[in-house]
Amino acid sequence: MVDSAPPLDELERLHTALDITNTLISAVSATDPVRALASRISTICRGTAIIYDFEGSVVASTGEAPTQLIWNEVAATNRREISIEIGRWYVRTRRVALRDGVHVIAIASRAEDTLDQIGELLLDTSERLLGAVHGIQYGATQRDRRDNEQLIATLHDGVLPAREHRFWSRLAQFRFPAYAPIRALELAPLTGGSATDAHLSGLIGRARSEGLPFLTMLRRADMDSPATIAALIPESEASAQWMALTSRDFLLGASAPSSALSAVPECVREAETALGIARQWGGAAGIPSEIGPVLIDRIDLSTWLLSHVDARQLRERIERTLAQIASPQLRETLITYLAAEQNVTRTAEALFVHPNTIRYRLTRIEEALGEPVTSPFALANVILAMHPELIGRSAELRRGEP
Repeated sequence: MVDSAPPLDELERLHTALDITNTLISAVSATDPVRALASRISTICRGTAIIYDFEGSVVASTGEAPTQLIWNEVAATNRREISIEIGRWYVRTRRVALRDGVHVIAIASRAEDTLDQIGELLLDTSERLLGAVHGIQYGATQRDRRDNEQLIATLHDGVLPAREHRFWSRLAQFRFPAYAPIRALELAPLTGGSATDAHLSGLIGRARSEGLPFLTMLRRADMDSPATIAALIPESEASAQWMALTSRDFLLGASAPSSALSAVPECVREAETALGIARQWGGAAGIPSEIGPVLIDRIDLSTWLLSHVDARQLRERIERTLAQIASPQLRETLITYLAAEQNVTRTAEALFVHPNTIRYRLTRIEEALGEPVTSPFALANVILAMHPELIGRSAELRRGEP
């Protein structure tokens, strides 16, 4: 008995499925496979293809359908698939579980018959290919991250000057300009506590989106200290902008730029010192996110000197220097007066008192110190003793300026 041939409509369906699969699978080899996949989907459905992330941001989109209106419908339901009409558009969507969270594929066409005929097949194939693309990208990202961490750890340990050229060639793989100056960074969360892998992943993603060469890893200075994030970045205007943006979420200390890879361990120590300064300033500031990145080569002499003194001995000296000014009110007045560039009127406005009240308090401070506050030696001592608080108060006064 001879088997009968498949029905004609079944052959047509198989032929259509094969055409769709071949068209979509070619996106995997594209430079940006997710965008290429969206483009091919829109071509097949003769309309629009949109890929959303789990927060509703558009990862890739091609076509003219209303992306926000479609997402509003998706967000309003927990169903895996929906089929809706929005204006003149017929829309079908599907939620897809990926490693980095749920994504949504949406296809839209003005021809309802098109989605009825190939909509399910198109979504099935697109779901499998999107999963494959993310799997490939995830594997590549993990390999890059391992290589990244191994390289920065080696540079932190120190390399011989004679071997620097080998490491510059490895840095070139991460798009660092050859023999250009780099900065070492140390970052800690503004909220306190240890840095986490989630913090690290966020910084990697931010650097990648800005096209910034970036080596990074989690590290601890010792077993008892909280984890921080160590990084190396090239010295550039783009890096400066990235550091300014990042310091809104992290305390950030940076070394002086250096083009000698053998000097990276010293740069790391400078970055640790700069992070310590950032912690002091952040603790004294009303809004730590506004202190900005602390660059060790751009801090003033007073800050540099204080950062190189034993912390316990420094606290004892500060307490001894300020012992004569026991009143919290007088200390606040003195800090504000210095932050206001010794302007009585500005100090009075900041403290919401009459200028004569400030003059009276300054007289009491001079009596406690035993010398005028205008004396350069008296000023030097109280500025050093109150330096972190002075930095924080100065930032507050700048925020209050029109």
